[in-house]
Amino acid sequence: MPYIIRVSSQKGGVGKTTVAVNLAIALQQKGYRTLLIDGDTANPSIGFHLGMTNVNTGFKHMLSKETQLKDVISIHAPSGLHTICGVIDAKPFTLNEANIKTMYSKIKNTNYAFIIVDTQPGYSFDYIAKVYDESILVTTPEAPAVASIIRLAHSFDKIHLKHHLIINKLGRHRYEIHPREIEETYGGKAIGILPEDEIVPVSIAEHIPAVMLNKKSNFSRAAMELANAYSAMSDVEPESRFVHVSFWQRFLGLFNRNR
Repeated sequence: MPYIIRVSSQKGGVGKTTVAVNLAIALQQKGYRTLLIDGDTANPSIGFHLGMTNVNTGFKHMLSKETQLKDVISIHAPSGLHTICGVIDAKPFTLNEANIKTMYSKIKNTNYAFIIVDTQPGYSFDYIAKVYDESILVTTPEAPAVASIIRLAHSFDKIHLKHHLIINKLGRHRYEIHPREIEETYGGKAIGILPEDEIVPVSIAEHIPAVMLNKKSNFSRAAMELANAYSAMSDVEPESRFVHVSFWQRFLGLFNRNR
């Protein structure tokens, strides 16, 4: 059964979507069949990060039972990653507990190794949080972000949802909180520490995930280490690294070696 990971933050601007996209691509590159879902119904942006802005069916359509799972999955051609994008439209939308449970029961019966779900900032209803196997809590090393993510961690503790901490955009500025202090406040080691890196805004502007655009960058290396951590925790064997690798991914890989 797939291992479903919710990528969470209590406030916007901490790089939650960047983490979700690059972790999913990194797991796919390691040979794990991975599905990336844009579960942010307010401000979906995975399609922008991946250059898939022409997708016109997505997460909300499946939640509202307007379409089937197989019809909302799109393939990111350069990587082979399967995605369910988000769609912005003017139609009113309300989360429904029964629809949430039905959708995730269908997803649980797929043959993906990992399912990464990017969610909108803030806390969600308990019945939504409980459909995940764990949550990644993304924070930056600034006091407001750290304080808010600790509150979110406590709320997940109450419903017994496992979680791991990621510290993103570490730039070693004077006003930042040291990672060790963040970990002490959180009560555990961060599973990943991702540095502030110029490759990230460049990758977003070019619609190419950082781990594909320049795998030697500091951010990309840290993202691959994060994927390695989940690979080590998983009891699922990766498929052949070449089964889902398209021509374009191999081309980009050769190109990146020369960067």
